[in-house]
Amino acid sequence: MYKHKVIKWSLCLLIFTSLIIIGKTIRSNTDIAEVSNVSSNSETIVLSKTFKTTNHLSEMVEEADVIVLGKYDSLHSKWNMANNSSYEIQDEDVEGHLFNFHIKEILKGDSVENKVLINHRYSESLVLEESNEVIDDNGIILKGATKVFTEKVKNKDPLYIKPKFGETYIVFLKENSKLGHFYPALEPFMIQFDLRDIAQLKSNLIDWDKNKNKYKFEVKVKEKTFYIENEIDSTIKDNISGKKLKDIKDFVKRSSKMK
Repeated sequence: MYKHKVIKWSLCLLIFTSLIIIGKTIRSNTDIAEVSNVSSNSETIVLSKTFKTTNHLSEMVEEADVIVLGKYDSLHSKWNMANNSSYEIQDEDVEGHLFNFHIKEILKGDSVENKVLINHRYSESLVLEESNEVIDDNGIILKGATKVFTEKVKNKDPLYIKPKFGETYIVFLKENSKLGHFYPALEPFMIQFDLRDIAQLKSNLIDWDKNKNKYKFEVKVKEKTFYIENEIDSTIKDNISGKKLKDIKDFVKRSSKMK
């Protein structure tokens, strides 16, 4: 579940992120781990992300209720995962992207339709608020706010990878039967295959140290600058890329029968 802790240091900062979880669709936790002053007119906000990860194919098989081979073919819709308002996003808190996925073969799980929807969590909304309130070093309000300025920004999910339409994937999923779609069982959950049926594990956490700067950005609200950072403790060691499709399929089927 998304948890949000707001720490006041100097000027008043209000950040609203999603608190409502739809089923088990959202698989990571976002905490505002740190708010620090860089200067009198700037603050750094660190968003701490926690979620289940693995380096092993065997654990991917164990965690997933459904494992299928197939292809993504299009974006079905964007929706607000926080309040379940589908198709149109208005003042969204958590944006999800529902993709159409055509199933060629079921490797684990009960029989499903040959076309399903898979949800990829895309972003969360943050509302930054700046005012002329005056607070001393002890947190005591010396002067109440007479002017308040807000800015709503999107924080893109560090795990989001847009699938390539028409390419072959094995995906490791759980089902949200209430909403009629599937979602990632854990991270990583996608294995892509090239024309030679050679695997490439898909996860931004494989090279997180190289990628993390892409998820830092700054926003100016009137005269104050907010620096937003995404902090992730987990990294992924890729033990899957380079393997053949047949070998991975055989491993998944064998492992599933052992459960």
